[in-house]
Amino acid sequence: MAQFNAFEEALDFFFWRELCEKHGTLRHFKRGEYFVHTGEVLKNAGWIVSGGFKHSLIDNSGNAKTVGFVFEGSVLANYISSMHGKKIPTDIIALEDSDVLVIPSSLIRERLMFDPTLYIKFLDALFEQAYDLVLNNYRSTPEQRYRQLLARYPRLFDLVSLGEIATYLNISRRQLHRIRETISTNTPDEEKSRE
Repeated sequence: MAQFNAFEEALDFFFWRELCEKHGTLRHFKRGEYFVHTGEVLKNAGWIVSGGFKHSLIDNSGNAKTVGFVFEGSVLANYISSMHGKKIPTDIIALEDSDVLVIPSSLIRERLMFDPTLYIKFLDALFEQAYDLVLNNYRSTPEQRYRQLLARYPRLFDLVSLGEIATYLNISRRQLHRIRETISTNTPDEEKSRE
């Protein structure tokens, strides 16, 4: 299965999974349970065995915004907090009942510091995804970004509300409803049933 986040396709995360399998503790998170709260230092990282999580924050106007997702077979962390001990800028919350192999962030940090080549590849992959996201917001219309999201992870629409999808796409709910209506009007019946 393709990863939700492009940086996880650009780098082999076998090292991360292996550390979690060897040293991790399997923890179960119920839907809505926090892995970490905004403002905390992320002391643990993980490998998602099953389920999924969202990264969310409160914007300057006091509105909740969903800014990222991670799913089964993915890393669960935040680079700046894990590697540099800074406070995490987002909450990480379970989207559904999820199982995660949890290890101290220090083990990931030590592994990356021990292998500078791996660390550079890791940073390159993160930077490339961040830059691509910025560029995609300029080059793609909201409808194109919605279609990309639908194509990349159709199951997302079963896990999160349309409001969260709208905030992730950085558009209003009204704009998202218009996009969905346009697609529904222009889509053959067999494709409508998948939405």
